[in-house]
Amino acid sequence: MPETRPASAPFLRPGLAFAFATVAFVWWRVSENTADNDLWGHVLYGQRMLHLGGLETVETLSWSAAGQPWINHEVLAEVILGLTHRLAGGSGLWWLMIGLATLTLGGAGRAGAGRTAPQQLTALGLLALCGNSIALGYAVRPQLFTLLAFVVLLTALRRFLDGRLRWGFVPPLLLAVWVNTHGGFLAGWLIAAVILGTEFIFGFIPSLPPWLRSTPATLSRPVLLAAGAAGTLALLANPWGAHLVIWTLETLQLPRPDITEWHPTTLSAATVPFYFTIGLGLVAWILTRQPRRLGEMVAWGLLAFFALRHQRHAPLFGLATVMLLPAHVLDLLQRLAPATQGLRAALARPALRGALVLLLFVGGAWCLRSSVTAPRLHPFRMEVPRDLYPVAALDHIRTHRLNGNTITFFDWGQQVLWELPDNPVSFDGRLDTVYPTPLMDAHWRLYAGEEPGPSLPLDQARVALLPTGSGGVRLLLTRGWLMTYEDPLATVLIRPVGNVSARPVLQRAGVEAITGSVPFPDTPPVLATRFPR
Repeated sequence: MPETRPASAPFLRPGLAFAFATVAFVWWRVSENTADNDLWGHVLYGQRMLHLGGLETVETLSWSAAGQPWINHEVLAEVILGLTHRLAGGSGLWWLMIGLATLTLGGAGRAGAGRTAPQQLTALGLLALCGNSIALGYAVRPQLFTLLAFVVLLTALRRFLDGRLRWGFVPPLLLAVWVNTHGGFLAGWLIAAVILGTEFIFGFIPSLPPWLRSTPATLSRPVLLAAGAAGTLALLANPWGAHLVIWTLETLQLPRPDITEWHPTTLSAATVPFYFTIGLGLVAWILTRQPRRLGEMVAWGLLAFFALRHQRHAPLFGLATVMLLPAHVLDLLQRLAPATQGLRAALARPALRGALVLLLFVGGAWCLRSSVTAPRLHPFRMEVPRDLYPVAALDHIRTHRLNGNTITFFDWGQQVLWELPDNPVSFDGRLDTVYPTPLMDAHWRLYAGEEPGPSLPLDQARVALLPTGSGGVRLLLTRGWLMTYEDPLATVLIRPVGNVSARPVLQRAGVEAITGSVPFPDTPPVLATRFPR
């Protein structure tokens, strides 16, 4: 008797190919190994805390803000990053990111995949659509812990609202850790408040319009109120108490024109999947016949709004989409099935199906290859691209011993702290955690070529490291500063003091100075163990 294949076999092969292509694409996007401009600082501060055995609350690393209060709100994340680097160097940092990404995406996928193959494929499809959005959050930085905490929070809230009361202890405990790890705790608290608050207000109203009807509430209002209060009180479990929460709210209102991730998500070829996902999600939420929670619907819409306002919120929106939408999108697709019968019949033809499978496998293989080839020159570890960071300029400063107070471009300030321990910086990526607003504004003016004003006394600096061709370079030259090094990325200047003839001869470098990349250093920085007496 001839062997017969299961009816699902023709569908399975394209499904496996699609799964392979999606996983390969997501791997390629989240395995980015370019060092974030704050990475030097996060590792340095973590190792200083490990050496000190406590928390630094007063600024000692810059010359322009020395003695200012330092609200280091990413304590736990930096300790983990510092310890990881101490044990395993730059490769350890990369593997830490991959491990956290695996936990985060695995948890999100499991929450959305359900128990049926169609819903699992739908979850994969949404993951593919949201891959670019989610990948925006993947660099070695404290935000990694926010992404994981967000998935844990949504999972716990869903189980709690299903009536499993013991899961109600997870959000407050999680928020108590989160508030000491990354400023994203505020987004987590807000989403929890929206979900619980919506259940509290609307879960007991029977006469909602059909498109707003929700799964009936299973928890009493006192229980929901207690859960919300516990989560709010948990935010006080940090070294600064309520002041940190207030400070975080205030800092969110500051303009950040020079930081791309705080810009809106504008429509472009790269963001078409993001906008398509918003439209698909809105239709699926409204038309779904599956059980839904109004609180999750409102939270998803709020995250979509935040992601439109600021690119840095797109990863949270993507994760929420993968967790919350698969069942509703699948229901929408099933309702559209009769209208797409001809298309599905065409895709079922062996020749076309085989071509599709081949295309998916080739695309996945290309993604895997791209994850370990140029421009990634040092795969499986963090690397420092020379066209983004002033590697050659720092070598020049070190070689010629141009030590002293240094005027720094904020993106490079923490790299200077690591590489040049005898060059206190004027500004770095810690921004308003250390630097007063007048001092930050003075730097923005300097970078634009304007007089910085009294908040930034240029006569107290000895060295300057600024982008080539910037207004700051032109201004310092008019003030009598001398250029000692220039390449297409960075310029080094010194303020003449004493014997001007002793300064280094002007050195100009070409494109070779900003070509390629170097591995992120494995050796701990000098300042990890150097403290003021």
